[in-house]
Amino acid sequence: MRDLRWSDVGEWFDPDDGALHDGCVVGAVPGAWRAVADLVTARGWSVQRGELSMLVSPAEGFFVNFFEVGDEVVFDVHVGELQGQERLDLLSAFLRELGQAFGKPVALTFEGLDPAEEPYLHFDPAIDGFVLDRG
Repeated sequence: MRDLRWSDVGEWFDPDDGALHDGCVVGAVPGAWRAVADLVTARGWSVQRGELSMLVSPAEGFFVNFFEVGDEVVFDVHVGELQGQERLDLLSAFLRELGQAFGKPVALTFEGLDPAEEPYLHFDPAIDGFVLDRG
């Protein structure tokens, strides 16, 4: 599907079931940390840097925590910030941006699961659209 619809995914975004969801760019990205930092700078996103993390704000009231993990691009999002179609559109745009920048799928899953192995949805740059991995 080209875009995510709240009616299709809203049940996965209940903050009472676990507020943080894990995400990743699927597959190794050499120099991942530098590549993420370059993307954040190029897009003009607000950023607060920590020792091994970056708190990035691609849009007002929407934050993404990136973590430095070798050649992987891993992050989490707080689903409490992503309630309703308008906020879901911000997440969709962000996932699309990552997928297009790296030329790889970007997957999301519930906290504690491996998004590359057990996603509930992913953006696929080959089709410029989203795939729902859980029915």
